[in-house]
Order: sequence, then C-alpha cells, then structure tokens
Amino acid sequence: MPPPPVVDPAAGLAVLTAAGEAAARVGGTVHVAVLDPTGAEVLTGPGARIPVLTASLVKLLVVQQLFARDAAGLLQLSPADLDRMRRAVVASDDDAMSLLWDRFDGAELVVAAAADFGLTGSDPPAQAGQWGEAVTTAADTARFLSALPDHLPADDLATLTGWMGSPTRVATDGFDQRYGLLAPAVTAATAVAVKQGWMCCIDARRQLHSAGVLADGRVVVLLGGFPTRTSWARARAALDAAAQAVVSST
Repeated sequence: MPPPPVVDPAAGLAVLTAAGEAAARVGGTVHVAVLDPTGAEVLTGPGARIPVLTASLVKLLVVQQLFARDAAGLLQLSPADLDRMRRAVVASDDDAMSLLWDRFDGAELVVAAAADFGLTGSDPPAQAGQWGEAVTTAADTARFLSALPDHLPADDLATLTGWMGSPTRVATDGFDQRYGLLAPAVTAATAVAVKQGWMCCIDARRQLHSAGVLADGRVVVLLGGFPTRTSWARARAALDAAAQAVVSST
C-alpha cells in the first residue's frame, strides 16, 4: 500500500477552499475530515466539529455495537438480525434499520458507541425512534472509522468493511448511491469502503453525506448540507466535486 501524500498547510487550505466552494455554489456547506492510516489528522475543515444530522451514517454505529456485543456474549444475533445489518449497510435499507433500532434500543447503542470511541459530538435523536435525526460530526465519523479495527474482532471487521465495500448501485428507497466517494470519477482512482447518507427535509435542509476508508488507508468524511431549493442532482454534483478535490489532493 503506498503511503498517502503529505499535505502542507497551504495545500490543505486550498483543498478545503475548493470543497467549500463546490458546496457554496449551490447554497450548501460541506464539513471535511481526513485522517491518515495511523489516525492522525491530515485535513480538518472549520466545520468538522459542528454536529449535523447523521441520516444513514448512524447505521454504522448501530451495526458496530451489535457485532461487538455479540462477540462479547452480551447478546446473540440471529441470521435475520445479521441479514438486516447487511441490508442496512449495503443497500441502506431503512426498514431493516428501523427493525434493528427497535429490537436492540438503538438510542442506547449510539450512546455506547460515542462513549467507546470517544465521540464528543455524536448523540441519539431528540425524538425517540427518529434514528436519522441522530447527530454526529465529520471529526467524530472519521475517528469512528479509523478506530474500527480496535473495536471489532477481525472477522466482524472484515464483514462490516466488506459490506461497506460492496454497496448496491441503488439503495432500497431508490436513491442512487454513486455520489461523493462513490462517484465514478472518484472510484476510478481509488477503491473505497463507504457508507452514504441522505435525508430531507428537517429544517428545510437536505443532508448528503459520504464517509469511508480509501485503499491507501486514509479515512475521508464529507458531510454535506443543502437548502431544499437545491435539487438532489445539484447537491450530488457539489459533493462529487468536493470528494474529487479532497481525494486527489490530500
């Protein structure tokens, strides 16, 4: 695996500026966090520690906690549970996630994951059951992804990252998952294990997130927020441009 490029401060500022301008052109924002394979910060945007709605990124916290608790003997996952976990990650299946959330007390799992990983800006949703309205930060999501090997047995880690590395082209709800780190122009250059997240329209905003681990071991997190007047197509194009700037230049 080749070492990731080193980013000097001036180059890092240019990357953040390019990513921010891509989102700003359509009225949005993108919060960026990049870690190297050791977990050290490579690039942290000014909004990286601002909590935003997780959308489907919260599925990773739930699935990780379920794997960890099963390995510790605190619960026993059934084949149906494992299939729901797989569908929640691979196809971003909301029904599967809702069943897991209700069966295993998803809010408590989010609290536990935040404590286990030292996530300071991540919390369960204020309204019970509305799991997509949990909050996280770009810095927290990057920390979580970077530290996964320390919090899962090797076989469970391989299963989870394998699911992240084989997302369906179209999610269960019909949303095309090929954006951000999964945009063709980005994945043509590097393989990724990714979780995507999208939702609308809390506080008249669209959430469009892309977070993953690159082939060279870097962790890249892009949390996008756009006004509802910005179409999904324009929001996706903006996040694609931000992902290209970050992946190719850091």
